Amino acid sequence: MKKNATLTVRIPQQTRERLEELAQREGRSLSQQVERMIERGFESLGSGGASARRLSGLLARERSPDYGDFRSVRNLLSASLLDSPPRRGPAGR
Repeated sequence: MKKNATLTVRIPQQTRERLEELAQREGRSLSQQVERMIERGFESLGSGGASARRLSGLLARERSPDYGDFRSVRNLLSASLLDSPPRRGPAGR
């Protein structure tokens, strides 16, 4: 992709130093590192947003649990804990 645009931003000195260190570790120029991080940010926004919308659409069609549902689950969990043998500390000590 042809690079023909310039972007100037102000950032804290500490952020610049962190970017420079990361770029050096990964064998990139500061400009390449910033471009890579911006592109990865766009990628995560694109996929994450769509996934969240799909999930919310699925959940919107389902019945929401009410207090009685939570109480039933709590009672089942409590009963299962009372039926199990007492546990000792980590590693069965």
